[in-house]
Amino acid sequence: MKDFWDISDAELEVMEMIWGQDGSISQSRLLALFEESGKKWKRQTLNTFLLRLEAKGMVRRDHGIVEAVHSREEYRYTQMKAVVDSLYDGQISDFILAFTKKNDISKEDAKELIRILENS
Repeated sequence: MKDFWDISDAELEVMEMIWGQDGSISQSRLLALFEESGKKWKRQTLNTFLLRLEAKGMVRRDHGIVEAVHSREEYRYTQMKAVVDSLYDGQISDFILAFTKKNDISKEDAKELIRILENS
């Protein structure tokens, strides 16, 4: 698995739309979904984003059909791991400490976090 996927906000928007589908989707349907959501992208604009995502190993295309190579969860994990590795020397405890110092965490979330840690 790749350590980090450097994708733009627009590319992430495309990925979110793909992840929101069940399996694969045609490029024409993908473009229609963007049009329905208010995006006035041309076919070439979407194609450019798909080419970039394909080069980055995020999507696979075959005869106008697009599918995600990696799940949303895999993407989120690699992004989070890259942050923890680069900013906190891979120490998840330091990351959690920094996060909770600056953000309120509810008692329910704290209990859930403790439960997860105890069961891992």
